[in-house]
Amino acid sequence: MKKIILIITTVLLLLVAFFILKPKLSESYYHKGLVFTDSVNYELAIKYYSKSIKFNKKHTNALLYRANAYYQLEQLENALKDFNNLLELDKSNYDGYFGRALVFIKQTEWQKALIDLNAAFDLNKEKPELFYFLAFVQSNLNAFDEALLNFDNAIKLDSNYAEAYHQRGIVKANLDDLEGSVADFNRAIELNKNNLDAYQRRVKYRIDKDDYSGAIADYNAIINLDAGNQDAYFQRGYYKLQIQDFEGALDDFNKSIEINPKDAKSYKKRGNANGALLNYDDALLDYDKAISLDMSDSEPYYRKGFVYINKSDLQKAIYNFNLAVKYKKDYFEAYYLRGVAKAMQQQYEQSIKDFNLSLKYNKNYYDAYLGRAISLGILTKHKEAIADYDIYLSNVKDNGSAFLNRGVSKINISDTPGGCADFTKALELGIQQAQDMLNMYCSNIQ
Repeated sequence: MKKIILIITTVLLLLVAFFILKPKLSESYYHKGLVFTDSVNYELAIKYYSKSIKFNKKHTNALLYRANAYYQLEQLENALKDFNNLLELDKSNYDGYFGRALVFIKQTEWQKALIDLNAAFDLNKEKPELFYFLAFVQSNLNAFDEALLNFDNAIKLDSNYAEAYHQRGIVKANLDDLEGSVADFNRAIELNKNNLDAYQRRVKYRIDKDDYSGAIADYNAIINLDAGNQDAYFQRGYYKLQIQDFEGALDDFNKSIEINPKDAKSYKKRGNANGALLNYDDALLDYDKAISLDMSDSEPYYRKGFVYINKSDLQKAIYNFNLAVKYKKDYFEAYYLRGVAKAMQQQYEQSIKDFNLSLKYNKNYYDAYLGRAISLGILTKHKEAIADYDIYLSNVKDNGSAFLNRGVSKINISDTPGGCADFTKALELGIQQAQDMLNMYCSNIQ
């Protein structure tokens, strides 16, 4: 009997000791978890937080930190479960609402995130990150005006909040405040020079403003941050073409092709760079490669035709322009250059048909009026030629040769004053041949 009483007493003492030690064990495991959280070893941190919670299921801090660790490991369902348990235990826990909102943001559950962020806001209105995420969620719900106000509040509380400037720049762009948008991207980059997305967004603004040198500078930064970004090399090369840095463009297209040997557009643009550098044979090789990658693309045929005009091989030029309009029926530039090639072969009637086709598909393509006017003049159809010169010169006012040619046509229809006025204008624009025409036809005209 005494032995049984002794056993019972021992068990009771052990149970009492366990319940006394239980909170201490929970707290000890919790603090070990904090150590591993600080060292960013979230797997071990979760292990110790779980032991802490095993000994104290109402340990809200252990639930919070385990939820955050699950969040860092992208185990969102586990994180959500812990945040839910935490908020059942403590309905006034700011960190619980804020953390659960971040989970909902990761899951793109914008309305749920907004509800939790508003609950957190009721508990603490002085956190810049709260304003930031409120604004971020609102911007994803297309509530841009509200988002702008909250990004403003985040920046008021933290003037060095780089990501807030970045996201506010995106919101301003959506509100068509492009000047304000680029100012925010500038500030975001100033605070974080590794902000790749800010460069990529700012470069669009530079392009819209035709600031090609600025665009190139941004692509320099993008490439420094992402050396394997094939599109950045292509785009930088493209804008180097716009500022006539043909050697630089060639280098960039070479790099673009090195990264992606099957990128047809890089071969096309490298062909343009080679053509501008008078490397005609290399340009033709590039266009042929682009065609081999996409036979139905009309542009390389057009570019080949242009190169063959420069090489004075008019038959091959016309052949390629034929292919260009085969794949793109309304390719008005190709009809125009085919007309030029035919005029160079003295096929003036045929050239006029091509200039007509060019204008059929683009009545504002003024070079086609000029081409047609020249062919009409050669065919002594001077009144028709003058009508085309009139349209051309009302839109392109600095072409001295066009004034000279119109003057010749006017002389041919006995409009000597009109012809002399055109010769005078041609001379003003630097066409010295106009002086001979003035001497020949205009000596008696004041």
